[in-house]
Amino acid sequence: MNTQLSLRFEFAYDKGRLLLFFLILSVFTVGCVWVSYRSSRTEQPLIGLILMWSLVPLLGFAALTVLLKVFKREPGLVISGAGIHIASFAAETIPWLAIRDLERLRGRGMDNLLLRLDPAVVSTLSRRGLMSKLPKALRGSGTKTGVSLKILQGDPDWIYEQCWDFLRRAREDHRAAAAKTGSSVVSDTDQETAHVPVPRGQPLFTYALIAVLVSVYAGELAFGVDAPDKDSPTIQTLLVLGGIFRNSILGDGQWWRLFTAPFLHGNLFHLLFNCIALWLAGRLLERLIGWRWFAGLFCISALGGSIASLVVNPANLVGVGASGGIVGLFAAAIVLSFHFRSDSLPTLLRIRAIQILIPSLMPFMTRARDNMQIDYAAHLGGAVAGGAMALMLLAAWPRVRPHPRFGIAALTVSIAFAVIATVSLWPISQIRAAILADPFSQYFRGQYQLAAQSFTVKAQRDEKAAPYYYLWRFLAEEQGRDTKATIELRAEAGKLDQAKWPYPVYKLFLGELNPGEVIARATDNNSLCEAIFYIGEWHLLRKEVTDAHKQFQAASLSCPSTFMEYDGARGELQKLAAR
Repeated sequence: MNTQLSLRFEFAYDKGRLLLFFLILSVFTVGCVWVSYRSSRTEQPLIGLILMWSLVPLLGFAALTVLLKVFKREPGLVISGAGIHIASFAAETIPWLAIRDLERLRGRGMDNLLLRLDPAVVSTLSRRGLMSKLPKALRGSGTKTGVSLKILQGDPDWIYEQCWDFLRRAREDHRAAAAKTGSSVVSDTDQETAHVPVPRGQPLFTYALIAVLVSVYAGELAFGVDAPDKDSPTIQTLLVLGGIFRNSILGDGQWWRLFTAPFLHGNLFHLLFNCIALWLAGRLLERLIGWRWFAGLFCISALGGSIASLVVNPANLVGVGASGGIVGLFAAAIVLSFHFRSDSLPTLLRIRAIQILIPSLMPFMTRARDNMQIDYAAHLGGAVAGGAMALMLLAAWPRVRPHPRFGIAALTVSIAFAVIATVSLWPISQIRAAILADPFSQYFRGQYQLAAQSFTVKAQRDEKAAPYYYLWRFLAEEQGRDTKATIELRAEAGKLDQAKWPYPVYKLFLGELNPGEVIARATDNNSLCEAIFYIGEWHLLRKEVTDAHKQFQAASLSCPSTFMEYDGARGELQKLAAR
């Protein structure tokens, strides 16, 4: 009697671990439902719809699948002399001789047993699980299967060694039987006819793109319109240098921002995370599909992320970052992994991509950092664009070619993207120059002497608004500790009609009226809101920050948005918040 054939080992599911996985998936699902509900009641209803129709069903199905395994009495894995039975793959036992290769894929939080099967045997099996329901174009040949050793009761090392022992003995018995009959034995290498891709060379485009992103970030710090805040560019700088802003794009026709925003980053952590993710994507994907298509997929995904950020995010947010393009690369990696029929490469691509992709699409897993928020709308848009493009690429990729076709078309897309982003430097430089020449911008950047000079020029050019510009000149001079501030203000006050507004404001700063008296002399709502703002500045000069903050808040709510006092109140509130 052959003792090898009589051996049989069954491994049940580890129900405690499965319940833990179910709990985690349930929390994610409930979190998505909660975010969807909150988004539908705010300015972001599209986010709620996208989550409810994409992530929620997917996570809910995964949680249900895990829960069903908890109640199954059938073992998850059975190994015997007759073969191996994986409950989630097929109803039948797979003979050992039908296994071309067996390996173990381990990583952080992962320990999988992987099998590469004979296609002729696979076609006779009654398939189970989600893969059996997918279209053939996505399902592939079905010659790869596996099981997670972490969800089984048993020592993973022992299980793996026993599988190899059964496989080795089955092959030895087959060779011995073939030698007795004089028949030939087909080697494992003869059985493999599909192209086995081997990543070669260095991901040069990935390195070049990382260098570009780092250089652009250095430019943000060097050429920002404001001094860096904690060694990070301010939101105003990101807006001026090409960030996505709905009013600028839809109202002013600055569509080039869709191409410039992916190269900008909000802080060093944002840049570092994206560079690491890009490097992980490039290590395998660029060398597998070639640098032309890697570049093309990045640009298409980045554009998809920019469009999603524009459409989904609130109008007052400034969107920047290469995350949309990078997430699109990982989505494309999952789709393109179905092109490869052999080796552990497809599984490796999917696992690594999913480890990055799923967290990037979970809004409740992200948090604000230094007034920056994760733009998961751009992530989702990039993933959709990258995945859709990869589907078309997959259909047009002959198995005999090492790289996809139409590389010239992909290169053309990349060049067009780069040209638009480069040409956009001209309008960016014009906007930046205008901002830098604006006295209010100079004032809130702390360039008080320069601001005072610019306010003087403004006053000389606009006689009607001159009294207000001279007030701002006084504020700039006071902040810059200019000794002639009060003297110049008194000189300008002598030129005004004392019966008209804003003469009372001058008397406030000259110490001749108190705030209550200034309020009493306001003649209408416009002069009242102006009085409130300048009283706030009066408190600020006296270091009474709490009172100043209240006045600025009131002015920002009461002054028309076209008034310089409205912008002044918002600017002062931002400065106080930064303190």
